[in-house]
Amino acid sequence: MPMRGFTLIEVLVVMAIIAILALLALPSPDPAIARKQVIESIDLIEDYKKLVAFYHKSAQVFLKNNQEAGIPAADKILGNYIDRVEMENGAFHLHFGNKAHPSIKNKTLTIQPIVVTGSPQSPISWICGRAVAPDGMQAVGENRTTIEIKDLPLNCRI
Repeated sequence: MPMRGFTLIEVLVVMAIIAILALLALPSPDPAIARKQVIESIDLIEDYKKLVAFYHKSAQVFLKNNQEAGIPAADKILGNYIDRVEMENGAFHLHFGNKAHPSIKNKTLTIQPIVVTGSPQSPISWICGRAVAPDGMQAVGENRTTIEIKDLPLNCRI
């Protein structure tokens, strides 16, 4: 009478296939997730950027800090991924905490105003992260960005 059942090799092949499918189902630590969180967090300060730009246009100086700008204290500006936003000399420093992706948690992204050199009446623009000001413009405030390049959106890299 012939024996029925699976051989050891057949069982191992089936187990290997199940293991591969299980690995595919696990979420990957994709840097795109961190980048999306950074982009969403930048939107949190859009209104404050307008305030800084308006003040600079009228007074030709940049606001020194959150209190002078009349915005909430650094630890009171919160978002899904941000646990504090400090404004210093016109630049914003976003600190990632809360539900931030592990690769950006406890790191900082700086968003700086850039001005046309020698023309304080010209409108200001903004750069973030490791981006550099174009020729003829200069960044204002200190850049404290600690987020790795792979986790920054493209406009914050160059």
